[in-house]
Amino acid sequence: MVNQVIIIAAISSRAYVQAALEAGFDVIAIDCFADVDTQLIAKKVIQIDAQQGQFDAKQLLNALNQLKLNNSIGFTYGAGFEAQPDLLDEIALILPIIGNHAEAIKQCKQPQSFFALCDLFAMPYPKTVFEKPSNTIGWLQKTIGASGGEHIKTVFPLNLGPFNFFPLNLGLSPAVYYQKIQAGTPISCLFLADGNKALIIGFNEQWCSSTLLSPYRFGGAVSQMPLSEIAQNKLMEFIAAFTQNFALKGLNSCDFLLQGDDVFMLEINPRLSASVGLYQAKRGNLFASHVSACLGQLSDWPVIDKKSRAIQIIYANKQAKVPVDMDWPEWVSDIPQPNSVIPAGMPICSVIAEARTVKLAKKKVLQRAASL
Repeated sequence: MVNQVIIIAAISSRAYVQAALEAGFDVIAIDCFADVDTQLIAKKVIQIDAQQGQFDAKQLLNALNQLKLNNSIGFTYGAGFEAQPDLLDEIALILPIIGNHAEAIKQCKQPQSFFALCDLFAMPYPKTVFEKPSNTIGWLQKTIGASGGEHIKTVFPLNLGPFNFFPLNLGLSPAVYYQKIQAGTPISCLFLADGNKALIIGFNEQWCSSTLLSPYRFGGAVSQMPLSEIAQNKLMEFIAAFTQNFALKGLNSCDFLLQGDDVFMLEINPRLSASVGLYQAKRGNLFASHVSACLGQLSDWPVIDKKSRAIQIIYANKQAKVPVDMDWPEWVSDIPQPNSVIPAGMPICSVIAEARTVKLAKKKVLQRAASL
């Protein structure tokens, strides 16, 4: 029997391609890196450009129009659309979207509407304003529609110039917003939704890979982070309310800060999350459940394995050329193409590890990363 074909687009698609392959799909991948391991497992890989974490819309549409799509069940996606959700409406004219549609992204990534709903659902969040504070001490500037943490800057008294902005198709003004620095551990939550109900897959501790210009750049994460029953209940209520409000479907994630039992919401990402690769189901299949939920066919919710998994992103400190004869350890993924040049500040690869506990998995992945 020939496997069904699904098209996956994400700035880095390898984790989703691997999950889809394990679910029994053949995959056409569209991303910005065309890593060695993605090319080994995908039926076809199309590499296109992106600027500041957003796909080149023209290249993406051209790539889809050149594909033979008669045997594809549809298009699913990760990061790359937050600042241009209307691009998904254009894609929907070509093939079915397996995921949330443009309107859900607009509402989730538009901070005015998102934090208004947090107020409605009694979910605390860091103090947020949409004009630069007169006293900038203790404030962060965030770009609307961005992802990955590199856009988050400490606010200084002087205007540092237009490099903090990038054009959006959200029709919003201003392009940035400001949040008061809030103490707490950065946590993400991966959840599966069917448009009405939601199942929390797991909580993930996150940490930064800081540089002077990007102090909040995403560094890594470890799954199965334990939360108190009080904190879990707060999040379950919020995610359930948000799911019903926006009819969220498939795998989604939210980011928040945890301080004891207190939760401070940061954002919801209504798309595939990098944390998908940190979980496996002991009954069912996560990616298959994502597809089924989006198509309205989810009949059985998966049961998740409790083993903890961790990932650490390795960035280039300076421009680097990848050796042809590089001997990559088996615990490295997202391997760059031989002879490719990695600009300073760009990701080189990912390190992965797993263990019985969160503490052991995090320790293991950090040790492996330090050994490279």
